[in-house]
Amino acid sequence: MTLTKADMLNRAINRMKENSPDREFLERELFKAEAGIRGEKRLQRKFVEFYSSEPFEILWNTSLTLGNWPVQIDGLLLTQKAAIILESKNISGELHFENSTGEFYRRDSNGIKTVMDNPAVQVEKHIRFLKTWFEENKIRMRVDGLLVFTALQAELCSLPHTIRTCRHHHMIEFLFKTINEIPTGPQLSKQTLQKYRKTIESQLTPFIQKPISVQYSLDPNLFEVGIYCEACKTFNVSRLQRRWQCATCGQISANAGEEAVKDYFALFGFQANNEEIRKFLKINNRHIVKRLLSQNFISKDGSRRHSKYSLNDAEILSE
Repeated sequence: MTLTKADMLNRAINRMKENSPDREFLERELFKAEAGIRGEKRLQRKFVEFYSSEPFEILWNTSLTLGNWPVQIDGLLLTQKAAIILESKNISGELHFENSTGEFYRRDSNGIKTVMDNPAVQVEKHIRFLKTWFEENKIRMRVDGLLVFTALQAELCSLPHTIRTCRHHHMIEFLFKTINEIPTGPQLSKQTLQKYRKTIESQLTPFIQKPISVQYSLDPNLFEVGIYCEACKTFNVSRLQRRWQCATCGQISANAGEEAVKDYFALFGFQANNEEIRKFLKINNRHIVKRLLSQNFISKDGSRRHSKYSLNDAEILSE
């Protein structure tokens, strides 16, 4: 199982000590992460209606870098005329763009105003990024963008002047309108689009999430140590007769130890030694922990007491 941002947040919430003032904050972050995933899936389901006799290529969740600048693009449509960035935002309520100030805010069903990062600015940055990335990789395409709000209860009360914006049920028509408004010029062949797609795919770079305690500047002491029991939500699981068993409720688990190791990496960092894992799991036996760290989702650097362990890159995703 890979560690998405939502999974990492779930693990952090499970281990956060009761009455911690940061629990509510992490729960809000989890809600946003899960809403984003739902929105991207809604975007992809809608895209099946994009039927064109002209050749095109579509890429989802495209992660690229320029130097130390990483960018993740929800959808990237390559057409004969241009590349079009699709940015999904699953935000409900009345949505307002103040073009004079660049402010974006929403009013919820209770009339409460919440100022948020302007997603149109994010699309502008992605367009600027992709233009530069294309130049460096000798891809000769125009770049445009479309901001798509996927929440079912979203109401666009005003629109940004700089970026085409719509709700997801209008997306297909907006895409064709965007393509049709691009001045006619030399059009790329199907073979060229496939070549450009392969160039992009050959340089995909995983967007690695920072550990939760680092990403949100949280004190490590906020989190419980030990091995978590899914049945009774306590941290009293130990290794007994070659199986993991909870001393509180008696529940037996096949993989509680492995999941606790992932908890450590999700919370505190992507490299640790045997001793650090033992302290976190509250296990004194280094050989038990060594066996846990021999799983196929773990990489090892060094030897013997100098060994350092980390999650494989493929285990840590952005969404």
